[in-house]
Amino acid sequence: MKKLIINFLIFHTVVMAVTGVGIWLLLETFFPTLLVKGYYIIPLFFYLLGILFITQFRHSAITHPTKMVNLYMLLKVIKVFVSFITILIYWFIHQAGIRSFAIVFIIFYLIDLVWETYIYLRMEKYIRNKSEHNKPPKEQIEL
Repeated sequence: MKKLIINFLIFHTVVMAVTGVGIWLLLETFFPTLLVKGYYIIPLFFYLLGILFITQFRHSAITHPTKMVNLYMLLKVIKVFVSFITILIYWFIHQAGIRSFAIVFIIFYLIDLVWETYIYLRMEKYIRNKSEHNKPPKEQIEL
């Protein structure tokens, strides 16, 4: 499990770095009106939330799949509220650029949603494979 978490953390770092730079280049080149002040806050926000998301699975109980689902749903609810609060704070600080910020933020949110779903599915597959190896064979072996 530890190796899987480390791989997810490395891959998460690469995905967020490539996505952050890629979207910034796309906005700079094709949509300069959508470029927001403090753009670096958006990828950093999703990077930190992703690290929190990945590390929480290390502390969860592998033997109880319902607890994993509850943890996943709890993290999603927390992410929605923290995202809303982040957009509100930006709105209070910089009201003129809230439209562009919200559009870019939603794009990152959707990309991050796909990425976190992939992580969760891989984690479930790992747990399923691990639990199948620990079970005794279904049929008795006759000698």
